[in-house]
Amino acid sequence: MSDDRVRATETSIRILEAIVELDGEAGITELAGHLSVAKSTIFKHLNTLESNGLVVETDDRYRIGLRALEFGGYAQRYDGVYDTAYPEVRQLAEDSGELANLMFEEGGKGVYVYTAEGPKAVDINTQTGRRVYLHATGIGKAILSTLPDERIEEIIDTHGLPAATDHTITDSGRLFDEIEQIRREGIAYDREESVEGMACLARPLSVPGPRPAAISVTGPASRVMTGETEQQLRTYLDQAGNVIELNLKG
Repeated sequence: MSDDRVRATETSIRILEAIVELDGEAGITELAGHLSVAKSTIFKHLNTLESNGLVVETDDRYRIGLRALEFGGYAQRYDGVYDTAYPEVRQLAEDSGELANLMFEEGGKGVYVYTAEGPKAVDINTQTGRRVYLHATGIGKAILSTLPDERIEEIIDTHGLPAATDHTITDSGRLFDEIEQIRREGIAYDREESVEGMACLARPLSVPGPRPAAISVTGPASRVMTGETEQQLRTYLDQAGNVIELNLKG
């Protein structure tokens, strides 16, 4: 990474991240302590962010402003993949009854860009915008399977292979073996590798443009990994993925 970075901009970004980390709302003293930055510096940055609509102040407490949604909406939609995919992901949630997700890769991590809940869905914190390690989720491994091996090695060098649970793959050789299997079979699994007790089936998408993508269904391992249910979920994923890819070509 270049050293030609603007420190003031980095501080503003850290403040925005800290507000999210502190349950979405924080005061100046709280932010200063969390970031080990002087309160006067925090105050100046918050004033600038507030004047640009990126934070909102109420009773000396600051939260993320809706201006951020404007930027996020553009990032979500700019290449057309989101608009094509999200109706099928919503249908996938209804058909499966579980949690369905759409993820893009950016900067070597996975970003949830759309989630939909079926009637049996379990909330596991996959809200829009959340970034995760690709190797620790089924949907992330589906994305990795679409990338050249050289790019995967770059991602591992940059982010490592940290464990989220005792089941997370943390060995690069084993990860590449699984990626090869995903490439052959067109399906990826997360067997309690991201969240204990939860499993995921995922399908890579063939999409135009620079952002690799995948879709997934997530639910309790005891429910989604049984033979008949697993096969049905694979069918739902293939149906949704095929429609998305055909519509993108059309």
